[in-house]
Formats: sequence, structure tokens, C-alpha cells
Amino acid sequence: MTDEPKPKIDLLSPDATPAERSAHWNRFFKNKIKPEIVSDFVLDLVEHRKFEDVIACLEQAIRSGQIQPWMYQVLALSMQAVGRPNAQVERVMLSSQDLISNDPNAMMILAAYLVRFDRHDRAIELYRQAAALNPSRPEPYVLALELATRTKNYSAVAWAAPEVLSYSWSKGRERMNQLAEQSAAEAEEAFIKAGDLKRATDLRTAMQQARHLDLVVRLEWSGQGDLDLQVAEPGGSTCSLLQPMTMSGGIFVHDGFGPNQDNCYEEYLCPLAMPGEYRVIIKHVSGTVVGKRARLTIVRDRGSKQEDVITETVMLGPKDQTVRISMSHGRRTKANAEPKNFDPKEGLIPRGHHAALAQLANSGGTAQVGIGPSAVGFTPVVSLINEGIRMGAMATVSGDRRYVRINASPIFSSITDVFTYTIAQ
Repeated sequence: MTDEPKPKIDLLSPDATPAERSAHWNRFFKNKIKPEIVSDFVLDLVEHRKFEDVIACLEQAIRSGQIQPWMYQVLALSMQAVGRPNAQVERVMLSSQDLISNDPNAMMILAAYLVRFDRHDRAIELYRQAAALNPSRPEPYVLALELATRTKNYSAVAWAAPEVLSYSWSKGRERMNQLAEQSAAEAEEAFIKAGDLKRATDLRTAMQQARHLDLVVRLEWSGQGDLDLQVAEPGGSTCSLLQPMTMSGGIFVHDGFGPNQDNCYEEYLCPLAMPGEYRVIIKHVSGTVVGKRARLTIVRDRGSKQEDVITETVMLGPKDQTVRISMSHGRRTKANAEPKNFDPKEGLIPRGHHAALAQLANSGGTAQVGIGPSAVGFTPVVSLINEGIRMGAMATVSGDRRYVRINASPIFSSITDVFTYTIAQ
């Protein structure tokens, strides 16, 4: 089978009038053009820096009913590149909202673009909608909190700050939790000064509830050894270093090893635990542990009036040790949906159009691509990428010097989908 030949179309003169461009692309879309053909043509036009033709092509595609979510992004950026009024560019971005009503990723991307046009309230509303579609994802809360704090939108701070404490457990959580605490305190003070004592009280209560953790498990030891902590949860998932976040709400927050005493601990927590039995599994991986014992601290309802702390001594042996924990009053009623990584490019723009957007970002206009807490930006980063086969190995000698354990980590890497473009000086 041979591929269907790609339709040919001539590039218009830069001096072509808007009417000529409209007629040109109207003739093009009278044929039944496949969506992938449209995307290929747009990419070619961007590569030739024919931004007026990009605008005319996409406007005619939308009129012809061949609408794809990525079109609005490329159309808005092309308008920015040729200096169209901000109001017109903003209207194009808002027009894509109907196509992304069930896509939290697309909503967060659109919100980031709206921030660039100083539509902060509308951006925060989109973050709210994205959070409503997937309440356990931290990104909408974190992005909304930073924006609301910067713009002194205390109503949005009152919504986002407690949610950041509840769901932001990724890298950099200490900074985000500190921002949430400071922003909430500022918002509470503003409510009190305005005489709105109810909102101040509600915010204080919400922050207290957000600090409440149903279950915390901490394993500590002394020596040069390495212990591993795993928690088998009632929902059937197991939280560990390999699976640091589970659908049952478990979060593995620290992996420790000797000989540095400050690093000899592992910690698991579950802000909203499912009722049932939790099995804590302790593995002696390698090295010498002082006294061949470890201290296990179990905290139920941390941060509440019902806080219950139990400390146990776990004797280590050749077999894994198991400690069972009963949670009869966990606040989680069902498991989360399978967690997905937030990729601001995925789902909106066909492969290859990332290069088009990158070229638009360097077209002499102010259009830029990316996601950030306070603005949309594209920052090229120059780095080295290894390709091929590599292997790392770590050897651990037993205390009696009779055995050597070798952990080998082979890495197979290859580079695909390389796009080149010129960075404007």
C-alpha cells in the first residue's frame, strides 16, 4: 500500500492582501483535507515564517469545521508574532475553552496563557475547574496559590492554601507548604481587617484540617546499614521507594541509609487513609545496624486532638519483619484514579508542533511556550544527553567482610524526536 499523496499548495507572496489569503485557503479547504495534513501544512508555514498565512489557514480551518485544540494555541501565538492586538489574541485563547471542558491539562495550559494577558481571575477559575476534575492532583492548587498570592486575591488563597497542604507532597513541598502557611496567615489578617470574621475563622479551620494526617509511619536506626520500608495498604497497593505515591493516598517521603545518622530514617504518610489494616514491612537490605534493631514510630491522627503515638522496637533478622496497623476510622472512602504526570504539551499539540511553537517563540514577537507558576515562558537549556549503554554498580561489604553485595544498574538510552531551530540572539 502506498501513502496518499500530500496535496500541494503554493506559498503566497508576503504582499498578499487578507482577501487574497482568505480566498486562497478557502479553495484549499473545499477539498476533504485530513487533520494530519492540516497540521503538516501549518508546521511548514511556521518553518517558512509565514505567520500571516498561518493565521489565514487556521481561521479558515476553524470556519470549515476542522477544529483541533492545538489550533487555538498556534493561532494566538502567530497573532502575537505579527503584532495583533492583545484583546484579539486573548479572545482566540478563550475560544478554545469549549474544547477543553474535560481536560485538566489543557485548562492549566490555557490558564498559564491567560496570566500573560493579565486575566488573573479567569486563570484562577480555570485552575479551580481543573482541580474539580481531578481533586487529588497538586498542580492546580500550587499554580493557583502562587498566582493568588502575587495578585492579593485572598478568596483564591483561602481555597488553594489548604489544598496545597493536603496534596502537595512532591519535590519542593517544604517551600510550597511554607508559602501556603504564609499566604493563609496574610489572607486571614486581611479578612479580619475587613471585618469578615467568618471567612477568617473558616480559613483557620480549613488550615487546621489540612494539617491533619491520618497515618504517619517513621522507621529509624543507627549504623552503616540500609533498611527499606514498605507499606501494604488496604486498597491493595504497596507504597515504597519504587512506588512513592499510591492510589490509596500513601506517600513515601524519605529513603534513608547509613552511615550518616541524620539520614538513617524512612518515612511514610497518608493524609487521608482508607479504613482497614496496614502492613508495615521492614527489610534489612545491607550493612550493619547497631543492636540489630530499629525504632518504628506510628502516629495516628497527627495534628488533631485525637493524635495517638506508638513507638515499637523492631528486632532485625534474616527475614523481613512485619508490623500490622489497624485504621478503623480512616477518612478516605475510595482510591484515587491512577496518577498521571502533568505534561503541558501532551494532548494539545500534535508531535512536531512543539517545534513550530518553539519557532513562534523566537519569531521576534513576545509569544513564548511553557508552564510556570507566574508566567508562560520558554527557556532553552543547553545540556549533554548520553546515548547508548551505561552501567553503574555499587558494592557493599558485610560487617564480617565475608560477603560483597553488588547492585548493578544498567541503563539503555536512545535519542528520538530531535527538532532543530534557531534561537534569536
